[in-house]
Amino acid sequence: MQDVLILIVISYAVSLGLGYLLEKYLKIPWMFAALFFGLAFSATNMFRTTIESEIFKTLERLGMYFLLFIIGFNLDLRKMGKLKKYIFLGAITIILFEGLLGSFSLYFLFPSHVRNSFLIALITALSFATVGEAILLPILAEFKILKTTFGQLTLGIGTLDDIIEVIMLAAVAILPGVIPIEQVAVIPDPLSILLGLICLLLITFILTKLGRKIRKTLENNHPPAYVFALLTMFICFSFITLGGCVYESLAAVGAIFGGIVLRNLLPKERLYQNERAVEFLGYIFLSPIFFLSVGASVSIENLLVSPLIIGLLLLVANTSKYVASFLLFRKLLGVKYSLLLGVGLGIRFSTSLIVQFILYKSGFITLTLYSALVATAIVLKPVVVGIYSWGLSKEKPP
Repeated sequence: MQDVLILIVISYAVSLGLGYLLEKYLKIPWMFAALFFGLAFSATNMFRTTIESEIFKTLERLGMYFLLFIIGFNLDLRKMGKLKKYIFLGAITIILFEGLLGSFSLYFLFPSHVRNSFLIALITALSFATVGEAILLPILAEFKILKTTFGQLTLGIGTLDDIIEVIMLAAVAILPGVIPIEQVAVIPDPLSILLGLICLLLITFILTKLGRKIRKTLENNHPPAYVFALLTMFICFSFITLGGCVYESLAAVGAIFGGIVLRNLLPKERLYQNERAVEFLGYIFLSPIFFLSVGASVSIENLLVSPLIIGLLLLVANTSKYVASFLLFRKLLGVKYSLLLGVGLGIRFSTSLIVQFILYKSGFITLTLYSALVATAIVLKPVVVGIYSWGLSKEKPP
């Protein structure tokens, strides 16, 4: 326990110092400082026993669940229903284009790394086809282009992408039911997984529909502040537990559904306060532990011996979104900004890392492929942010 506490203190210190520098000079979220720190541990084998201890693994999983809970909490279904058709078309086309290109490449060129399964190759490819709109938002705000067509397209596609991320996590949860037994060490009953997912969906749907009545009840009775804090924790851990009782990956889906339910239950005046509390738990308290674990799980040796996989992932990530964005939006934005839109949509964030982390821990992808996926996300982020910011600084897009 003492070693775990020491590691947590060191992680916070690194996140504080290095994270500040990453945010200020590279526009990279501070929490990735812990990921770089984890990579250093992977290369040196420092704290290996501590990172593999049950206590640290429990904190790691809690960090992952809270990040997913935040995603669900910020998923505004009403706003999603008001998005224009071209945003849906753009999001689906761009993500499927990259997903199909990546899945065919992985399945036919590196089949052993996806257990010779096209389905696993497709889900893996879709995981690095998702968009980190949380990184793009402050950049767009800094250049005062949030309200432009370019800004609205970027955020609209990134927001719709959140729903696709939920679908991917659900797909990961039911994978053991469709993958042959010999490919996965421990397989739950497929029917139990499916029923568990259906139950989570039904409970989420019912509570969301009842949300207006529950909100009015809370508004009329004016309960003290602690009621909302306890309600947040109750809903979060209830949904995580409901999913986890069936299968561990369903706990991740439950965390997202719990966030969706909470957003629909809370009165409007309480949304901001609870959002800050949830983000503190997810981003400040537990995310450094999760990202440290992600970095420590990467094999530096496998990266050095598998440059072809890294090259393939870089090629797919760099070309597919550029091509799709150019074909879809060149008339609306012009050639320059249609390509720049593709550059921005190439930024990946926490959810894609979580999907890949679950795929690796569940035994669906190899350590080599997982290490390459994390490495490409790290390599691309400062490059993409730099090009994106430089392009937007020249002139205001349409």
